[in-house]
Amino acid sequence: MATSNFVAGQYTVTFGATPGACGQAKEGIRTTAQVFKQLITGDSFAQAPQNAVYQGAECFVQWTAIEYLAAKIQAMIWPYHASNTPFSMSTIGRLDVLDVALTNNIAQQLILTALAGTPAAASPATLTFPFAVLAENFPVELFFAPALREIPLRMRVYPNASGVFGTVT
Repeated sequence: MATSNFVAGQYTVTFGATPGACGQAKEGIRTTAQVFKQLITGDSFAQAPQNAVYQGAECFVQWTAIEYLAAKIQAMIWPYHASNTPFSMSTIGRLDVLDVALTNNIAQQLILTALAGTPAAASPATLTFPFAVLAENFPVELFFAPALREIPLRMRVYPNASGVFGTVT
């Protein structure tokens, strides 16, 4: 039987200017990338695309937290208020990324780190996204009940000034 290259292993999530652990994820962490294209159609082939013009990309990181670490969770789901006060609107019109020097940004650093000793520890060991913030139009639901509190999170990742969303090591 041939050797297979199966990779599995837990990753931890840290978030913020002062990175701190965000607790366990329910079923791991997903990264999503989507490419944008302007399709070119014309009389020759009607609605069938003949080519496309690349128009950029977007990136997201998504997971369900199962540990309610209030300070980190509030920083992620209420990012626009200086003290991350729950249920507060804050100042309208603020930019997610004010400058690429990592100061005064709503978007914060998000780091995924593989658990040592697992096959994932080197494939990759870490993923670092300098500018991550709660995704627009993503409803965060907090369930207050005697059952486990699960917090679904979806973070939009912005590229840096060079167009790089994150680094992999």
